[in-house]
Amino acid sequence: MTEVEASLILAELRGQSIVLPDLNVVFNGWPRHVNVHLDRLRRDVDRWLDSAMGHNPRLEALKAADFAHFGATWWPHASYDRLKVVTFLAVWLFAWDDEIDMDDGCLWHDSDLSQPYRDETRLHVLECLGLTDDLNRFPVRSVNPTILAFEGIGNAIRSVYTYEQRRRFMKHMEDFLEMSRREQALRLRGTLPTVEEFWSYRLGSSAVHITLAMNEFACNNNSLPASVMAQEHMTLLWEYTNIIVSVTNDILSLKKEVTRGSIGSMIPLEYAQSRNAQSAVDKTTLLLANAIDAFKQTAEKLLHRSPEITSCEQTRALGDFVKGCQFYCTGNLAWSLATRRYGIYEHDLAKGVSRGVTNSLSSLSSETFQSIYGYIWKQGAAMPGGRQMDA
Repeated sequence: MTEVEASLILAELRGQSIVLPDLNVVFNGWPRHVNVHLDRLRRDVDRWLDSAMGHNPRLEALKAADFAHFGATWWPHASYDRLKVVTFLAVWLFAWDDEIDMDDGCLWHDSDLSQPYRDETRLHVLECLGLTDDLNRFPVRSVNPTILAFEGIGNAIRSVYTYEQRRRFMKHMEDFLEMSRREQALRLRGTLPTVEEFWSYRLGSSAVHITLAMNEFACNNNSLPASVMAQEHMTLLWEYTNIIVSVTNDILSLKKEVTRGSIGSMIPLEYAQSRNAQSAVDKTTLLLANAIDAFKQTAEKLLHRSPEITSCEQTRALGDFVKGCQFYCTGNLAWSLATRRYGIYEHDLAKGVSRGVTNSLSSLSSETFQSIYGYIWKQGAAMPGGRQMDA
C-alpha cells in the first residue's frame, strides 16, 4: 500500500459515522472494582507527575488523563504502597511511549535519537532492578529525566521481587523496547502496515506484558511456582489478556487516532481491506469477543489442571492472578471511558450498538474469526519467545 493510499484512507475515515459496540456488554460477568484509595492516589499521582515529569510539555495532559483511576481499576485490591508503585509504573510507560508514539513527541520523526533513548532506558532499568553486578559497564549514565523517573519504581520492585521475577519483568521490558523500534520503523516507512506487520509488533509495543509481570507484586507478592508461570495455559492467559486490552484500546482510541492523523491501529487497517468502516469495527469487535471466550476457557484449564499447585495458598494465589488479569481488562475499559485521553465516554456507548453486540457477532462466521486470529498466530515472531501456535 502506497503512502498516497494511506492518506486516502485517512481522508475517507474522517467524518464517517460508525456505531461502536457497548463493550460493557462484551465484558458482562467479569469482575469490576475500584480501589478504596482512589482519592488519596490522585493526590500522590499529581505530586509524582510534578516531581518526575515537571520537564514534560504534556504535563497537564498527563494529569488530565487521571491515571490514578487507571491504577485503582487495574489493581483494585492492591495495598496502598503497592498500588502507588504499579500506578507510577503505568504513568511512566505512557509518558515514555508518548515521546515516540505521539505526533507532538520529541522523537516522533527521529529514529536516530529514538534508539539511544531505548538503549539508555534498557541500561537504566537493568541497573535499577539490580540485574547487573558490573556498574563499570555503563560509564555514561542517562541524563534524560523521563528515563531517570523509573528509578524509584525500579528500587521498589527490586526490594520485593526475587531475581527470577525481576528477570521476567526485564524480559518483557526488552520486548517492549524492541517492538517500539519495529513500530516506529514501520510508521516512518511512510506506508500503511499490513495487518500481519501490525500484529508482529502490537502485543509487544502495548506494554501489557510489563504490567502483567507486576501482577504478583500487586497481589502482595503471592509468588507462584516458576513451573506454573512457564505453563502453556499461563502463557496463553497472558496473550489473551494482552489481546483483549490492546483491541479494546484500538476500538476506543479510533476517534483520537484519526483526528491526529494516525491510522496504525486495527480498525483503519481492516478498513483498508474492506473500505467499510462499520464492517471493520464489527470485525475488530469479533476478535475481542472471541479473545474473551478464549481467556475464559484457558483460565478454566489453568485453574483446574495445574498439578504444580500443591497447597491451598498456591490455589488462592493462582485464582488471584487470574482475577487480576480480568481486572486489567475491565479496569482498562472503565478508565478508557472515563479519561479525556481518547474522547469517548460512557454516554457514547450508553445505547449500545444499533444491532446488539451479541446478535451482530453471532452472525459472523467461525471462518471469519479464524482468519482474524490467523493474523496473530501465524506470525511466530509476534509471540514472546517466537512461539508458533495454531489458530
